[in-house]
This record gives sequence, C-alpha cells and structure tokens, in this order.
Amino acid sequence: MSLDLASLLNTEQHEAASTIHGPLLIIAGAGSGKTRMICHRIAHMLERGIGQQQILALTFTNKAATEMAQRVRELTGSPLPDLVTSTFHAFGLRVLKKQCHLLGYRQNFTIYDSSDRASLLREVMLEEQLDPQAFDSEAVLQLFSDIKTERSGWPDDAPKTFKTLYDAYREHMRLYNAFDFDDLLMLPLTIFDRYPQVLEEYRTHHTHIMVDEFQDTSLEQYRLVQLLAAKSRNLCVVGDDDQSIYSWRGANYRNIMRFEQDFPERKEIKLERNYRSTGTILEAANTLITHNTERKEKALWTDSGKGGLILQLRPEDEEVEIMTVIRKMRNISYERQVGWDAFGILVRTNHLIPFIENKLMLENIPCSVSGGQSFFERKEVKDTLAYLRLLVNPDDDIAFLRVVNTPRRGMGRSTLLQLRQVAERQHVSLSRSLQLVLEHDNDRKGKQYLTMGRFHDLMETYRQALWAAGTRKSSILRSLMEEIGYRNHLLAEFPGNEDAVMWRYKSIETFLALFSRWEQDPDHRDQSIHEYLHMISLAGRERKDDEDKVPKVALMTMHASKGLEFDTVFLLAIEDHVIPHARTLEENPDAIEEERRLFYVAITRARKLLCISSCQQRKRGREMVASQPSRFLSEIPAQLFEDEGEDRELESDETFSALARLRDMLAEKQNPKVV
Repeated sequence: MSLDLASLLNTEQHEAASTIHGPLLIIAGAGSGKTRMICHRIAHMLERGIGQQQILALTFTNKAATEMAQRVRELTGSPLPDLVTSTFHAFGLRVLKKQCHLLGYRQNFTIYDSSDRASLLREVMLEEQLDPQAFDSEAVLQLFSDIKTERSGWPDDAPKTFKTLYDAYREHMRLYNAFDFDDLLMLPLTIFDRYPQVLEEYRTHHTHIMVDEFQDTSLEQYRLVQLLAAKSRNLCVVGDDDQSIYSWRGANYRNIMRFEQDFPERKEIKLERNYRSTGTILEAANTLITHNTERKEKALWTDSGKGGLILQLRPEDEEVEIMTVIRKMRNISYERQVGWDAFGILVRTNHLIPFIENKLMLENIPCSVSGGQSFFERKEVKDTLAYLRLLVNPDDDIAFLRVVNTPRRGMGRSTLLQLRQVAERQHVSLSRSLQLVLEHDNDRKGKQYLTMGRFHDLMETYRQALWAAGTRKSSILRSLMEEIGYRNHLLAEFPGNEDAVMWRYKSIETFLALFSRWEQDPDHRDQSIHEYLHMISLAGRERKDDEDKVPKVALMTMHASKGLEFDTVFLLAIEDHVIPHARTLEENPDAIEEERRLFYVAITRARKLLCISSCQQRKRGREMVASQPSRFLSEIPAQLFEDEGEDRELESDETFSALARLRDMLAEKQNPKVV
C-alpha cells in the first residue's frame, strides 16, 4: 500500500514526514497532529526501503509506544515484528539484557522499584551501624539518584557518612545482581563509553532514530540518542519547548538548544496549525506564552473559527466555585447532549483535588481522578475511615485488623492468632472475641492483657460518644485520631521528613472537614452515617470495577493533563500563590517560566469552551484568606474574557425546545434511519 502523504497531511506535516534523512528538529505545538505525523513518517521510511530493525522510535510511556506501533501497523498493513517503538528505560533494558556481562552482571538480573530501594537502603544503614530512623530515606535515595545521573554533585552540607553509604549501596546492588531505574539509562551509557565496538554495533543497527516529546528528555537521555546518531546523523526530534513542565524529574527543555549545537546542519520545521482548540483559546495561549523569554518563536492557529469567549468566574469561595462548575456542567450536558467525559477539571496541586472529588461524589457525578491516587485511597485516609467503620460496626473484621496496630500497640501475631481462634470457635467477630477474652480469661493480667483492655475501652468510649454526638460526629472522630497519636505514628513512619508528615496529616484534616460538611448539610439530616460510608465504598468500587465503562468527569492536576483534551475545561483556583505556586517561586525564582508553561498546557487542553475560576477567598488550613487572581490572567487580552454571573434559569420556550430536541434524539435512537 502506497501512502499519499500530500493528501493525508497538511503542508508542514507532509514536509516533516517526507524528510527521512539527516537531522531534523520538529517544533510541534499543542494539538498540531504530532502523533499522526510521526506515525506517517515511520510508515514512509518503511515504504522507502528503510528496514524496520533500523528504526528506533523513543517516547516516554509504554502506552504511547504501544499506540505508536499499532498505528504504524495499521498504516502499513504489516505486523512489523522488528520495529522498535520503546520508552527510554525499555530501550536501556534491551541493551543491558544483551550487554550486562561486560559490566560483570549476570543475565538473570532484577530491577528494583522504589520500595526495593528503600529496603536495601535500610539494610545497608544497619550494616554501617547507622540508625535508619535518623534519616529521611526518600531524600537520601533522591540524592543518590542525582549523584548517579550526574544531575548534581555532593552537597557541601552532606554528612560524610553519605558517601560511604552510597558506595555500600551500589556495591550491594552489584552483589544482588540488581538494577534500579537510573541504571537502565546510566549503565548503557557506561557500556557505550567503555566499549566503542558495542556502540558501533548499535549505531549500525539503528540508523534512523526518532524521539517524541523531546522537551521532556533529561541530559542522560539526550546523551544516549546523541551518541547513537552521531555517525548516521539521522536523528529526528519532535517537541515543544512551550510544553516543558517536568524539570522536577530531570527534564531539560534546553536539550533543544543542545541538539541545534550538536547537529548544526539540521532542518527545522514548525507545526503550528492546531486541530483541537478554538481561535479564542489559541489567542489566549499564544499571548500568554510570549511572556517567556527562553523559547522558540511560534504561534498556534486554526481555521475552525474563533469560538466563544473564555468564561471567567470570581466565586466567593471554593464551595461556591465547585457548585457553580457543577451547575454549568449539568446545563452543558443537557443542552448539548454530551456525556460527563466531555469535561475536564484541572487544578495546579494535588491538595485541591479531595474537596472537588467529594463534592462531585455527593452530587452523584461520576468522577475519575487521573495522574494520581484518589483521595479516599490514601493510606492515612483509609486508616481514618477504618476507625470510623469500626466505631459504626464493631463486627467489621477488616477495619479491626487495619486499626488494631495503627499506631502500633504491641498486639502482635500471637495475640491476633488467639483472637482469630476464639472468633472461629465462637462464630463471632474479632471485636467480640476480644471482649470475650477480656471477660473470661481472668488469669492473664500481663502487658498483653492490659494492651487489649486499653484498645477495647478506647473503642467503646468513642463508640458511645459517636452515637451521642448528633451532627458533631466528625469532632468525635477528630478527638479519637488525636488521642491515638496518629501524628506521632506518621513521625515514626517518616522520620526526619516533616513535610511528608504534614502532607499526610493534612489529608486527615481534609477528610474530617469533608465529613463535617456532609453531616451539617440539611439535605443529609435524614441519612445515617452508614449511608455516608456506603457512598464512599461504592464510589471506590466503581472506580475499580467500572473504570472504562461509565463516562466520567476527568479531575486531575495540570501536570497530569498533558497530552489529553476535553470539549470543556474548567481551570479552578487560578490564583496567585496557587499558580504560579508560591513554594516553587520561593525555591527558584526562575521557575516562573515553567509555571507559565504549565498554565499554557492547561489552557490548550480545551477544545470548545474554557472556563477559568479565581476565588475571592480560599480556605488555608482552618482560616479563610483573601485571594487574588493569578498574575498570568493579566497577560491574556481582556477582550477574550466574559464575566459569568449566576446561571440563569431557562425560559419556558427554551425548555420546550430542549425537551423537543431530547425527544427527537430518543426517537432517532429507537428508529434509526435506513440509508
């Protein structure tokens, strides 16, 4: 099958897909059909006689790599078993599988994930006679990663023991014949540096290399492809410096400049035609991003029309904000006959998600939290919920087992085994078996017996207080979490990492605030606490069992939204100190440009309608604090916005028209036209 690229692609896409030899820099703006062009380019290379094994296409997720390969197969009508579309780490793994013996490793190596690395670090600390509780293991492992990948040197204030620890850690990795994810990039580079003949073998094998999302490459990833392509010069990189938002994980948009220096004979093509958004949305994005100084000049455009203005909301607080968004989604869904998956709600930080998620759940709007764990799946929230469940239902064995040693109480394996035996023998729950042991085993008055008694009395006291609390049950639960010392439990779990402790305890505070709002809501006065727990449980089950079947509103951070698009996008909490983020700017004033790029990415997720909300005041901790709209909003032309007041009710004739449209649609579904 011969591809007619000129008819399948626009002028710039056609030029990019047709240029298959020599270095090529493709600046692909948001929504410019980048993936379509890449797949047609690979198919064209195959059609022009370049062998599939000669092509190496690198990207950043397994999903993207798999989809790329599938689309090329569909274009060519061939199975292409030797075509390599891969992530950088997967490619590094391919190299190590074949070449690791050169570095003294055996073929049956293991890849350590983050928990494996943490366990190994603890083991090494104990061997070096260091107290693991005295160190922040996450920070230590991050430092080791930065050292290994050469992103930084040893800090001046690093303890001397860290260098010894680092060497011991690496030696243990070698002894255990194990690699971590950094090794999947750094060790292939080591092999290529030490063994030029191996590098030459890979250069000969992969003569045409493509890199997608080039602005997200790290220095070591760029060095890898630069080495591979230095001889053939057939390196095509596709990216957009305006969408570089991952510096915190090593991405370096300046790799585009490095490519220009290393491949001065390059050809450069810009894909600026946008197939996603309206003219108004693109004008807002273009004007915003011109305030960045370090960027390739470009301007997205579309011939699909200007579309509506950007809706600007100034709600009183976050409660009014999300309820306004919910009303708008319902109106749009009804008027345009679209499902919930037409909507995306984007926020700058994870901590803004729980309140929104809870409100959507209470309003029976299906919601999918992307790019992160759902709020109700967080360990500290599940622990708090387990205490509440056990107070409400003493026979909940799963909740009992979760909380009985959270925090640790010394009720070890032998105690739990005894309780389990009594429970099975008497056909009762674990809580009831605990009560039976305390009532009838009078000979046991040791420490274990006292521990069991204290736990039983604690739960009984708070169970009675909960049922007597009326609409103040959340305050009882708060008192319980304080009495058991859950914060101290977190301090023991994350020694020396006050930020981690604060973040996790804040999740509990957020849950308690959400629970309080639920029980204070007049609409829930007739509902029991059981119904609240059932609602949360069902929502969690739907997330697991029905993830892809039910259209859902997408709720996510701006970082997680990259690569996605929605008909209607709501950007919430667009306020100074949220975006640009206050802490980010405090740590690095130069980060203002990356914050602006992040806002640019968020804006360009919208196809048809963009709504931006900035609250007049927002809750920080337990206080309401005045908020100011983000400084980025002043960088967008005022004429692109329209202020939106309260939603108006439909007039009677509009209601009848909407009902008539709905009736006609239903009739069409029941009696489809025969063509």
